[in-house]
Amino acid sequence: MLKEQFILATAVVLLALTCASAQTQSPAQSPAQPPAQQPTPSSETANESNGAIVGLIVNERGEPMPGASVFVRPINAPNAGRSSSADAEGRFRLTGLEAGLYMVSGYAPAYVSQPPAEDTPTTYYRLGDSVRIEMFKGGVITGTVTNATGEPVVGIRVRALRVRDTTNQAVRTLQYGFVERTTDDRGVYRIYGLMPGTYVVSAGGSGGNQSYQLNPYEGDVGTFSPSSTRDTATELSVRSGEETTADIRYRSDAGRTISGTVKTTGNNGATIALMPIDGGFMPAGNAFQSPGARGFELSGVGDGEYYIVGTEFPTNINAMTTALPDLSISEPKRISVRGADITGIELVPRPSASMAGRIALEPSKAPECQGKRKPLLAETLVDLIRNPKDAETTPAYMRMMAGATTPDAKGGFAFRNLMAGRYRLDPQFYARFWYLQSISIGSPSPAAPTAAKTAAPPRLDPAANWITLKPGEKISDLTITLAEGAASIRGKIPVAEGSTIPAGTAVFLVPAETEKAADVLRYFISNVGSDGTFALNSLPPGRYWSLLQNPVQTELATLLKLRSPESAEARTKLRRAAESQKSDVELKPCQTVADYQLSFK
Repeated sequence: MLKEQFILATAVVLLALTCASAQTQSPAQSPAQPPAQQPTPSSETANESNGAIVGLIVNERGEPMPGASVFVRPINAPNAGRSSSADAEGRFRLTGLEAGLYMVSGYAPAYVSQPPAEDTPTTYYRLGDSVRIEMFKGGVITGTVTNATGEPVVGIRVRALRVRDTTNQAVRTLQYGFVERTTDDRGVYRIYGLMPGTYVVSAGGSGGNQSYQLNPYEGDVGTFSPSSTRDTATELSVRSGEETTADIRYRSDAGRTISGTVKTTGNNGATIALMPIDGGFMPAGNAFQSPGARGFELSGVGDGEYYIVGTEFPTNINAMTTALPDLSISEPKRISVRGADITGIELVPRPSASMAGRIALEPSKAPECQGKRKPLLAETLVDLIRNPKDAETTPAYMRMMAGATTPDAKGGFAFRNLMAGRYRLDPQFYARFWYLQSISIGSPSPAAPTAAKTAAPPRLDPAANWITLKPGEKISDLTITLAEGAASIRGKIPVAEGSTIPAGTAVFLVPAETEKAADVLRYFISNVGSDGTFALNSLPPGRYWSLLQNPVQTELATLLKLRSPESAEARTKLRRAAESQKSDVELKPCQTVADYQLSFK
């Protein structure tokens, strides 16, 4: 009984992580960053600040927010960290921190912070950094839930789901768009502190986060405002500090039942996740198969197209007390629910995949680079990015298993419990005069020995291509090489008095040497500030062409997009355009170009 409870509790925690983050975390808006789309190298001593991160928290009018809470969390332990309160001037100081990378967020009741745009890397902070957190009054959705006779529905959970951001882009994560409240004795709900954007509101159903409370409405299909299914739900526009009304006439639809079996090993338990086929980030439901049980059942499922996935959990509770064990995950199975229950679903978990490697440092022999500080491994970040199309069929709780990590004291890093699919590595580091030289990979180690040994085909360059993982595949020989000798460029685009640079202007740097044309790590982008300033950092020595563009193509808008495997054709066009303008620059090891001149042609 104890084992069963532990496994179920662990599964519940995993499934609830995403939902919880939406309700408890308020990520701080990134401070004003330099235009460069890569970490800005610090001076040799910038991080020697007595283990502290300091800053200021203000509202949308720039006014200090005394008493607001500030949280700092180490990247490898997001549930640990420290907190502080802003003083009368809105200033805070978080001390006693060890060297490393931290997430910083602010919290004030009914206030929110601006989430990063899609495809924008998360900002991490180091000791000695100064952070400006900007908070603004969140939006409100309120209304009344009534039944078919107009009587108030008391104690039902109402959820607000943010489906598009303020730029009309689809929201792909729960972190910035899922909040729920319960109706009072009048059937009234009030959901406050919402990010601006477009929402749908639903009442009842499990919301993909099954609880074990006696709630008569959780077995129903959720009713969306005004009284509809998800397909015909009214979409609500939410603005900062404004209130929107959305009444709901509850339908009391019982929904359908999905049942089946997860083929586990021995007496292992399993968790089952049901996801909309349209790629919606919110699970349609989840269930658990207890250790030794013969099957599972999902109730309250509305008509529609879904993926269903089973994840096996071991019965060895000792393995779960310190770290999540290696899991086995089934291939997503597509099912269609149309007016009838579905039975006989069989899910066969397969061992999850993993990736591991090390950070290698390559010192420079150039005299001007001697004596420079090496990158701190604790301040080096390895981000794992999954192909968005593959991620659509991944359970919400499994998406959280692939993310950013920092290497250990010997430079080793690892990503475990990965579903099969395509991945990219995005290393980031904070050390002046060092650059990302290469990402390399050897032959994968199979999950189980094979009878016949054959020579493995050569791997594609993992810097320029997706790394494809098969179920159970273990890649253990990744190498990320950081080389000393990086150069940097800072400059300003001439701006007429009283004028500003158009939004969406960027400076590109592309390799001029023919033999470097295919090296994606030699392509750089810097957004140009309204005053015309730009900066390009962590540049490998060599010859480059520079190019000024406005507007920037969407697929090239960030460094991550510029280096994407899907942007090969766009990089070729960019290089040709830069070559035609003949704005070239030769960068020597550890050189800093402080006043680079560039203008529209």
